Amino acid sequence: MTRFAKSTVFPCIVFVLASSCAGGAAVNSSPIPAPSSPAALPAGAEARRVSLPLRVMGATWRVSSVARVKVTGGGVSGAAAEEQRIESRGLVSWTVERTSAGAIRASGQVDSFTVRTSFDAGKGAMLPTMPGLLLLDATLDSATVRVTTKPPLANECDRPEAGASAMARELLVRIPNGILVGERWRDSSVTLICRSGVPMTVHTTVTSTVESVDEVVVVVRREMVSRFEGKSGSPFRSLELSGTSTGAQRVEIGAQRGAVERLEGTSTLTLQATERLSGAVPRVQQVTQRVEIRAERR
Repeated sequence: MTRFAKSTVFPCIVFVLASSCAGGAAVNSSPIPAPSSPAALPAGAEARRVSLPLRVMGATWRVSSVARVKVTGGGVSGAAAEEQRIESRGLVSWTVERTSAGAIRASGQVDSFTVRTSFDAGKGAMLPTMPGLLLLDATLDSATVRVTTKPPLANECDRPEAGASAMARELLVRIPNGILVGERWRDSSVTLICRSGVPMTVHTTVTSTVESVDEVVVVVRREMVSRFEGKSGSPFRSLELSGTSTGAQRVEIGAQRGAVERLEGTSTLTLQATERLSGAVPRVQQVTQRVEIRAERR
């Protein structure tokens, strides 16, 4: 769904980056260790435990992300080497049921999902939007995270629905009930995604910490580290991808309603792409993507 910069040696790379920040539809996660001991509280401060409502009815968010992508090496020069901007926007709704352990079952939808780029000699281009509403189901617990479309997509490669469901996934935050300020827990996942026909495996670790709790809002900080690996091709041509991503998010959750009120985050992905042609010297490109994401409940 993303238009590519002309003169780029491996144009598929740009699409991979534009869509990879939120992961794919299905994830298998390792069990989460018990929360660590809370940080020491100031003298006289009262320890507050997190205990959120078990049901969130029909919350809706405006979500936007801006990715800045730069490609170097592999013969890239001129306009193709300039930083490109990819802006995504969507309207996301979820109804969520939560257990005391923080496990989530949710149903929702995405509409008004659009992507705009600065490709093609610096001219802003409005890309094709996702047709109609996208209906979603999701489950999230200590062992599994899964977001699926209704009906399921036969092929998720290069589909705007995959990017939209990944954006919606960002709003599902697991918080075990009964933890204190300063306690933390960790999710480790392996995600299979496909972009521009290139299958990739993404290994991600998310460490969450409760920063503050009061009668109005619970603030959680999330730190993410991911590793990307992918390969595709034929006996005559192959493309190998490898890279890492780091990022952080600050999430405000309404203490009474239990819904995410605001989410802000940044991440940086560095990816190396190696193209191998039969009888030729391999060509290598370095791709750097910086992403800012924001969401706010309507």
